[in-house]
Amino acid sequence: MSRGIWIVLGATAGIGGALLFSRRASAASPAAPATPPAIDLAPLPRAADVSGDLSRNWGETPVDLRPLFMLMEETSRIVGSARVFAVIAYRESSFVTTAHNGNAAKEQDERDDSRNAYTNNKDRNPPLRYGAQAAEFGSGGLFGALAPYFLWTGVPEIGKRAPLLAAPPTLVFQPRAAAFGAAVYMQRLLSQYRVDDIADLKAGWANPGLLGKGRGGETYLAVRKRFLEDAKSVGIDLADTDTIPAKLDASAWPGVPAVFAGLVGALPKEIV
Repeated sequence: MSRGIWIVLGATAGIGGALLFSRRASAASPAAPATPPAIDLAPLPRAADVSGDLSRNWGETPVDLRPLFMLMEETSRIVGSARVFAVIAYRESSFVTTAHNGNAAKEQDERDDSRNAYTNNKDRNPPLRYGAQAAEFGSGGLFGALAPYFLWTGVPEIGKRAPLLAAPPTLVFQPRAAAFGAAVYMQRLLSQYRVDDIADLKAGWANPGLLGKGRGGETYLAVRKRFLEDAKSVGIDLADTDTIPAKLDASAWPGVPAVFAGLVGALPKEIV
């Protein structure tokens, strides 16, 4: 996922600090338990939990994950986003909910990215209880989120009331929590950037700067090309306007708290 989406979205394109929870005082993380508490969220949603179609234009998307992607669409009210989330998850995790980039030596860059994300942004965001662990985590989950940005999900909209501030980075392995992060991520791309078509969403997912000064450049074109190839590999037709509009619209977004409630529900009291 993007090296800086949740924070960069509030710091580029002339938006500045207005979207961030400005916090220039000390942002040192509060003391965290040596061993984070075990967290078990609700299981994956089932077909009966959603109203959308789960058979047409899903290609090889795992059947057990389709209701989750559809619940993301229905909860966020971003019509047509379910299958786009599926294509993104294919690239970021190969549909493995516990995918983790940050352990092997070849993945050192992911750990470097999470360290930089935490170090560069901790002073202007609410503290993370497990900030040190997030800094060393790298990225993971269905949508390949960098740990600090994942835990800061919702800060630009609701500041210190963002729901994951006291959670450990391993929460990203919980599909419903990862889904919450991804839904917020997509909404902010759609609401704060020029997104011309579906492939632009993946360019922004890789780096929101590609929707600004990087638009039209080599990396922008390469990310778009790879995304279109991924859709073909999965078997999702991005041109099927009955299931995916030509452009997605986040204007009906119900807000971070409502999306969190719809996708995650509640966290254990120890991490709230």
